[in-house]
Amino acid sequence: MRDQVELYVKTCLVCQQDKVENKQPAGLLEPLPTSEHPWDSITLDFISSLPKSDGFGSIMVVIDRFSKYGTFIPCPKDCTAEEAARLFFKNVVKYWGIPNNIISDRDPRFTGRLWTELFKLLGSELHFSTSFHPQIDGQTERVNSLLECYLRHFVSANQRDWARLLDVAQFSYYLQWSEATGKSPFELVMGQQPITPHTFHHALGKGPSPAATRMVQSWGEHLDMARSQLAKAQKRMNGPMQRDANESTR
Repeated sequence: MRDQVELYVKTCLVCQQDKVENKQPAGLLEPLPTSEHPWDSITLDFISSLPKSDGFGSIMVVIDRFSKYGTFIPCPKDCTAEEAARLFFKNVVKYWGIPNNIISDRDPRFTGRLWTELFKLLGSELHFSTSFHPQIDGQTERVNSLLECYLRHFVSANQRDWARLLDVAQFSYYLQWSEATGKSPFELVMGQQPITPHTFHHALGKGPSPAATRMVQSWGEHLDMARSQLAKAQKRMNGPMQRDANESTR
């Protein structure tokens, strides 16, 4: 059956255009120290060169290494280090405080004087991945792939509405069960699963305001689709990695 599935995927136009192949990196890596509590250590990366959407052209992806909680921040296409720092404070520090250490690639925005001096003054340690070894920051790279796969499937033909899809994508990602922790990121950070919009919609039925009913129903439908797509993308990524890991240990 596996051969038949692989043959079918090779002939599927959508699969060949939108989905990426994931393989276990060769060689042995030294794992990063385990975080002690949420937002103690984070990873940070950019998804760049996106079509302009509502004035944005890139996404800053911030992942808490302890809970896997993710924040997807739309940014200008040519986001400067100063703008990146401002968005980081607005969307991360405002809610969770200053992390003890930040892991990122060697993007000039992260290695420049403004970024390094700013977090030196704040007491955060900056750690940078080695060139040509993105797997050091593999957690963010993996979430980037999940987010890109989701956006490719739900973005419109002109690809100009991806910024409006980020809120549902982020909320859906919060609800995904993690193999590493056995819980969802939201549950680890908040202590419980959130009540989702479609829960109220199914319980209460149609209300006196058609517009309100449509809004709740739309949120519930988009949330269900997003969770389904993210779960499928996660399984596709885990499958090849797990097979390669099993074969390497034989």
